Amino acid sequence: MMTMRERLLAPFHGVRPDRPAWVADLSYWYSAAESTNVIREEYRGHDGYKRLHADLGVCYYYDYTSHPFDMVFDGVDVVEQEAGAERRRQWRAPAGTLSEHWSYLKTAECWAHDEYAVKCESDLPILLDICRRVRYKPAFPEYTTLMEWVGEAGVPLAPVPRSPLPALLTDWCGVEQTVFFLTDMPDTMRTIMDSIDSANDSAFGLAAAAPAELFHFCDNLDSSASTPYFRDYMKEYYVKRLRQIHDCGKYAVVHLDGRVRGLLPGLASCGFDGIESITPAPVGDVSVEELRTIAANPRTILWGGIPGAMFSHPWTDTQIRDHTMKLLGCLGGDGRLVVGSADQIPPNGHMEYCTSIAETVQEWARASW
Repeated sequence: MMTMRERLLAPFHGVRPDRPAWVADLSYWYSAAESTNVIREEYRGHDGYKRLHADLGVCYYYDYTSHPFDMVFDGVDVVEQEAGAERRRQWRAPAGTLSEHWSYLKTAECWAHDEYAVKCESDLPILLDICRRVRYKPAFPEYTTLMEWVGEAGVPLAPVPRSPLPALLTDWCGVEQTVFFLTDMPDTMRTIMDSIDSANDSAFGLAAAAPAELFHFCDNLDSSASTPYFRDYMKEYYVKRLRQIHDCGKYAVVHLDGRVRGLLPGLASCGFDGIESITPAPVGDVSVEELRTIAANPRTILWGGIPGAMFSHPWTDTQIRDHTMKLLGCLGGDGRLVVGSADQIPPNGHMEYCTSIAETVQEWARASW
C-alpha cells in the first residue's frame, strides 16, 4: 500500500496510485477554530495540525510555515503593525512609501484587504522602485526540516514567487485598480510586470538545487478576473518558468478556483503538470463531466473537485459522498486525478465530511482498480 506522499506524487511520476490522493486545505477552518478556542487539545499546535490530517484521512500538503525561498528587499524597509482587528504594512523605499491596510472580519474569521498599497497613478513609480529591489534567497534548511517532519504523511507546499499579473491583482493593486491601470497605462504596467519577472529570476534559478520536487504557483487565479489578460500578460511567463522547472526534472501546479472555464484550457496548454483547486458545479461554472474536455490536455493532472461550500449547510454527508463518487467515476480512471477541496474548508464546515470522502475514495478504488 502506498503512503500519502507516494500517492500524491504518483501521477506526476506517470504512475497510477493505489487510489487517488485526497488532499484538503484545513488551514482556514483550523485558524478560525483556534481563534474561537474550539480546537481539541490533541489537535493544538503544529504537531496537532498534522495529527488532525491523519485522523481525517487527509494527505498533508497545505503547510504555510516554511518555503524554499525567502523574499528580501535591497534598500526597502518593511514595517508591520497589528492591533486588535487592524493590520497595517508599509514599504519605505527611496522613491517613496506605500501602505496597505487589512481588517479582521469576525463573521468570516479571516483578514481582508480594505486598502491596497497602490491606490493611484502616483504610486506606480514607487511600486516599480520596490519591485526592482526584490530578490529571493534560498531557505533550503528550513524547508528540508519541514519535509522531514511531514515525512510520509504528505508533501508540504513549495510555493514559487507570485507571477507578475497575479501579484498586481492580489498583492499590490487589487482587481479593480489593476484593470484601470492596464486600460489607461499599459506600457507602465508592462514595465512593472517585467520588473517582477526579473526579480523572480533569482528564485527560479535556484529551483534545481531546491529540496522540493513539486512546486506550486500560488497565483490565486479566477477566470473572471484574468481570462481577458491571459494571452498578453500571462501565457509567455508561464511557458518560460515551466520550462525552467521541467528542465531540472521537477513538476509544477497552479492554483485555479472559483470560475475555471476561461483559464483551464490555457493553463493546461502552457504545460502545467497539474491544475490545483479546480471548483466544479454545483459551486463552480463547469460540471464534473466537462472538466477533462475543457482542459483539452489528457496529460494534465486535475486536482480538486470538491467545492469547499459543500462542507457546510445545506449539503449532507450523503450528498458529498455521491459527489465524490461522481468525480471519481468521471475523472479517476486514468490515475490523473487528485481529489481535493476547492478551495478551503470554511470555518463552519463539517470536518467529518473529510473522513467520508477518504472512505469513498478507498471504496471506489477497491471496486474499480
